[in-house]
Amino acid sequence: MHVSRRANTISLVAATIAIIILSGLQPVQSADVTDQRGRALSFPQPVERAVFLPMPAPSTFIALDRGVARIAGMNRASAAAMRDGILGRFFPGYAAIATDVTQGNTMLPNVEQVLTLTPDLVVQWASEGDEPIAMLERAGLKVMGIRYGGQAEMAAYTRLLGTAAGDPARADAIVTRQAIRQAEIEQAMAGLQPGGRPGVLYLSRYNGAFTVGGSESYIDFCIRLAGGRNVAADLPRGARTVTVEQLLVWNPDIVLLGNFDTAMPADLYADPRLQSVAAIRDRRVYRMPLGGYRWDPPSQESALAWGWLAGLLQPGRLAPTLRADISDWYRFLYERPVDDADIDVILFMAANRNSAGYGGLAGGAR
Repeated sequence: MHVSRRANTISLVAATIAIIILSGLQPVQSADVTDQRGRALSFPQPVERAVFLPMPAPSTFIALDRGVARIAGMNRASAAAMRDGILGRFFPGYAAIATDVTQGNTMLPNVEQVLTLTPDLVVQWASEGDEPIAMLERAGLKVMGIRYGGQAEMAAYTRLLGTAAGDPARADAIVTRQAIRQAEIEQAMAGLQPGGRPGVLYLSRYNGAFTVGGSESYIDFCIRLAGGRNVAADLPRGARTVTVEQLLVWNPDIVLLGNFDTAMPADLYADPRLQSVAAIRDRRVYRMPLGGYRWDPPSQESALAWGWLAGLLQPGRLAPTLRADISDWYRFLYERPVDDADIDVILFMAANRNSAGYGGLAGGAR
């Protein structure tokens, strides 16, 4: 009986080893997806060399892959965000990635340069018309079209990139975790009356012209989610340039400064044209954070941006755990620790420290 059991055990172990060996010899199962322009793409195996023309996509891919090894090229603006943000310290290898993959500041690809990088995937905006994609496809390159817009579009292209990377489960984990945070903030803001929502103005540009986020823009969604009222909501969808007179009419309670400009709160506080604006008078101008990517457009860090903004607009409705949240999310997204000095830089503590309430929100001014 003992011998029989031993023989059966040996047979079972041998069979298990054989299954493992045979499964390792099986070809990688092809993954099929439809990109955000409606084009079917097949990935017989995970991509090894990808070029990213859209600005937020490389940082999303880094969060999926926890590294930069498979990024062969990216937009110059993406590299600038990494240089100025935390990803440059997390992944210094980003500096060796080619950035001359577009023609100047346009979204038109520099096809000749892209070809020299021998990518097995190029990611391009699907919203820029046919030609920026057609130029790449005529050169024989595989192109994934993604769309910029709201959180739903971002979640969808995160899943597309997860499939391309060979890790759809990782993409699903990021998207699901963000959805859970969104639901938490919605619940925290439940019952908030219109009169309890401060008027908020988002300036994506201050230097040279006042450029604001209108209705149905992503920042409009963020403001409403976090318990505010977008004073520019009557404008058409997307970014619009307005006059200083319009800003005076809107008279926002809070002004948010985006990361596509160099303006800081001190610049607005010193602007003689704006001294009658409530946000200036009450010192409620805030530069939006810059972490693994800019927090004003949708990204893998959107949940942190929502929490930050909710803490500004509706203090007390969410637990004041911003620093702990950043540390937790960064371990999840990038598998890297951050200290208080890192978080100070991400939150622009030096620039925001003289704005009302910022020390309480961000864990104390330094």
